[in-house]
Parts: sequence; C-alpha cells; structure tokens
Amino acid sequence: MKARILALLLALVMVASLFAACSAGKTDASGASTGASQTTDDSKTTEDTKPAKTEKTKIVYWHAYTDQHEEKFLELAAAFNASQDEYELVAEQQPYSEIDSKTMQAVRNGTGPDLVNMYPSDAVNYLNEGRLVDLSVYINDPEIGIPNFQDNVPAGQYSEITQWGDGIYVFPCTTAGEVLFYNKTMFDKYGLEAPKTWTELAECSKIIHEKEGIPGFGTDSLVDTYQCLIMQAGSGYIDEDGNYAIDETIAKEKLNWFADLVKSGDFRLVGEDVFFSGPFGSQAVASYIGSSAGVSYVELAVNDAFEIGCVPIPQEGPVRYISSWGNNFACLSTDEDHARGAYMFLKFLTSTENIVQWAEAFGTVPIYKEARDSAEFQQFAETNIAVKALTEEADDIGMLASVPGAAAMRTEIDKMVQSVALNVSDADTAYAAFEAACREALAK
Repeated sequence: MKARILALLLALVMVASLFAACSAGKTDASGASTGASQTTDDSKTTEDTKPAKTEKTKIVYWHAYTDQHEEKFLELAAAFNASQDEYELVAEQQPYSEIDSKTMQAVRNGTGPDLVNMYPSDAVNYLNEGRLVDLSVYINDPEIGIPNFQDNVPAGQYSEITQWGDGIYVFPCTTAGEVLFYNKTMFDKYGLEAPKTWTELAECSKIIHEKEGIPGFGTDSLVDTYQCLIMQAGSGYIDEDGNYAIDETIAKEKLNWFADLVKSGDFRLVGEDVFFSGPFGSQAVASYIGSSAGVSYVELAVNDAFEIGCVPIPQEGPVRYISSWGNNFACLSTDEDHARGAYMFLKFLTSTENIVQWAEAFGTVPIYKEARDSAEFQQFAETNIAVKALTEEADDIGMLASVPGAAAMRTEIDKMVQSVALNVSDADTAYAAFEAACREALAK
C-alpha cells in the first residue's frame, strides 16, 4: 500500500520491516522453531512447574535491515541474549522485496521464522488462517506483563491493535508518520506562517502560486491525505461489521476541494517524481506532506539552498486524525515456549531505554508515551525537525479497520482522486464508481 511503502522506502529501510512472527510446531535439538502449526494455549506453564532448560530456546527473526540499521538491531539483540538465560534471538537477514511473500509461504509450509514485522492490514490475512498468537495473554500476565500498557499507547493505535476483539495480535514499536515540510525562507518572504489548518494551507498555496508561479503544496501519499481530510471532517470509513461507512457528502466535498486546487495550480500531484523531496529541493513546490523518516532525503535535496520548516500536518474538523504508519510485530502460531520467548524479546526491545535507542537509530518516534516523554528522546527530537513534528501529533494517530477489502479501498481512492483532479471524470461519477468498487471489495 502506497503510504506504508512510502514510509519504509523513504527511510531506506529506516523503518523497513521489523517483521515478527512466531513459527511453531516442532523444535530441533537446538530448540529452534521448525514451523507454524498450532495456536498457543492461553493456559501457560507457570515458572514453578516449567521444566528446567538445558540450553536456550532460539527465537528466529527475519529482517531486512542493512548497514547501520542492522548494526543497531544486532546490538540490541545481543543485549537481550546476554540479559537472560532462557532465550536466544537469532537474526536472519532477508531481501526487502521478498520478505512479505516469503514469510507467508514459509509459515504455510511449516518453515517460517519466529519473528517478523506486520501491519494490521497484512495481519488480518494471518488471523483469518488462525496463525496469530494473542499477545495480551503475556502483556497482562501478573509476573511478566507490561504495567499500564494501554495507557502508554495512543488511543488510535490501541484501537488498531485490538480491532479484532479483546486480544492483541500485533505489538506496536515505533512509528514514522506524515509531517508537513515547507520552504520556510519562501514562506517568510511573503509573511506566511506554517499552516495549521487545510484552509490556511490552501490560502498559503494560492499566494505562493500567484507570487512564485509554482504550486504551493503536494503530497507523497494521495490516499493517506484524502483519508485524513474525510476522517478529520467526521466521516466513517469501514464499520465494525466490515461494511462501507464513508459519508458521501463529506467524501465529495473533500474530493472537489482537493481536485479544484490541483486544477488551479495551487496544489499538484506527485506524478512521475514519485516522492516530493526532489521537487521540494529544487523549489518546484513550496510545501508537501511526506514521511518523517525521509527528512535526510529532504535535507540532501535542499542542500542548504533555503531553510526547511517542518510541522504537524493540518487539522480541520471535529476529529483530530493522522495516519497510522507504525511498526508492529506479530507472533505467529507456535508452541508455548517460542511464543513466550518472542514476547520477552518484544518486552525488552520496547523498554524505554531500548526503544529510544531504536528510534534514534531509525529516525522514528516511540509509540509509548513514557519513552516519548523521556529526557533522552526529547533531547534527540530537538535535533530532528521531522521527529519533533511527529512527536507533537503522535496522540492524533487514528485507526482504520483492517479487513479483507481494505487494501482495495486504498487503490480505489487513488483512482478516484486522480481522475477528478486530472479532469478525466467529474466528482459524482468518480465517487459512484469508487463506492461501488469498495462495496464489492468488502463483500468478498
């Protein structure tokens, strides 16, 4: 899906595939998992009755990290392995372009890894096959659980990871997210402040277009920006029963608003540029919404030609909302020992000290409030304009239902908005086709 791909690619696998899953079934003599076959039983063996281990159980983790990102992960994995004598985290690098498809195939063949990273939209496919472990069993355990877990996670993020009932099937870690980059030098030239609302953004863009002859705004992810517009305005999306729930009036209003600004030249589509960092750096567009993890690419493109500003995305309407671009782990069906070991690693990784190190290495933001509020992370955020902006809006992370057909809706949003913005279709016709396609996708 475009937004997620954007967040990952902009980070040069900065936020790339922390992929997690627990493969199950039998274990070999070393204790490594050999396949996913059965779901963990909620009734766990207690510490008192658990038989003593003669060697560590190996938790196999597939990842796609390279260079300094792989180095930081291996450092944290080594620290986990040295911190206890029950489990050993074994990291195995996989090609980034293959890891998603390879994971599902391996799990179905009974040769999957123990840990992978997974978005909720992908997790639903594993959940439908009965392959995900309910991690709430461990999170809420009186001995090894995580106190105040729910209070520490933004409400929207918590709703996303618990959307399939009372269980927790994906475990949040850090997040990249959409922020507004703007040419502060150009904005200052015309006495413009960084826009806080979509109306202000349109006004600034009109002035810049008139004065400079360039579009004032663009967005790397047309889909996510449109979703932000309708969700902030109070529209539904997919209801709890998995049915289409977008408000037609809101949807058409925001569709026309955005498309009209593209037609006027105040806004522009990304087109063949793919990402706006290049046009932004060459001053072919004055502002754009992109991933916080891509700030290094922005700085490289600008090359000190002007001062870069970065702020939270505009908010306008009854609901504060930004897209969820977080890294989540999932644990696939496995025996008790591997499931518990995977959880213990996740608990270790997301402790405040470790998750801050992880976020600093990847230029992301910890999901957990305690970590975001820590002195060390706050100090880091002051040195990174995109991380600082995302931290300020982290509590606005929203939730869209992850059900079969949700991915198709994203594709249909992109088709609809582009067709109207490019004068291929009018809003009424495009919306009618969009709604019909979405309802069909959700009904499958």
